[in-house]
Amino acid sequence: MSLLSPETLDIFLSPTAVLALSRVGWRRRLRKTRSYAVASGGEALWQGALPALAAALKDFGCGSVRILLSHDFVQYRVLPWREELRGDAEYQALAQLEFASAFGSLAHDWTVCLSDEKPGASCVAAAVPSGLLAALVAQVKAAGGKLDGVQTYLAAATDLWQRRMPGRGDQWLLLHEPGRICVAVKHNSNWCWLRHLKVTADWAQQLPQVVAAEALLAGLEAPSDPIQVFAPSATSEARETLSELGFRVLAPRSGRGFMADRDAVFSPLWLA
Repeated sequence: MSLLSPETLDIFLSPTAVLALSRVGWRRRLRKTRSYAVASGGEALWQGALPALAAALKDFGCGSVRILLSHDFVQYRVLPWREELRGDAEYQALAQLEFASAFGSLAHDWTVCLSDEKPGASCVAAAVPSGLLAALVAQVKAAGGKLDGVQTYLAAATDLWQRRMPGRGDQWLLLHEPGRICVAVKHNSNWCWLRHLKVTADWAQQLPQVVAAEALLAGLEAPSDPIQVFAPSATSEARETLSELGFRVLAPRSGRGFMADRDAVFSPLWLA
């Protein structure tokens, strides 16, 4: 591989599959994709994905690696803007208190990071098991690579979502992965609600009820604009159901070797 044509690897880590997508060149053209099945096992849910991650790192052999995390490995909290707090350290301390209040001693072993927002706006706190982060660093290093970043699935989809936002009022995003839906809501482009929950195989038919329940919990009015759904692994039947129910399905544009239909399941990595 030429130094003028660096190859990078993006990996999506979930309890059921590890997806890998490599890009080459300064224009980051798609080179190769591959999916690895995950066998259940290990004390923690994320431990079962480590053998598949090791296989992906060996097969691709890229020096630069970025990893995208399933919602199964992340917890979220929306932190409203507070004038009295100064800097990320104080917001992180607040987030740690909120996670500890909700999850008890489990939160003591989590690493918290914050979304980058403008002053006066609420932010998102994401908590990830510290053991998982340490394992990712160790595995990438053992494979001869460098871990250039760890990102949440939500963060990868947010840029695409924001480009389609009307900008005013309540904007909803339903972010699907097998067995789980993340419900994200912004009001006037400011975070106001964020929660992920388990769903069954007929999740597409369930979405109107999910939206109604989440609006009630969040104290929001029923959305009037079409709700945007990012569902890379959805079947054609589920996509048809979403369309019939009035949802707007998000997808990245084809280009630089990426084909939106053929490579749909790898869309989160293409956006990362």
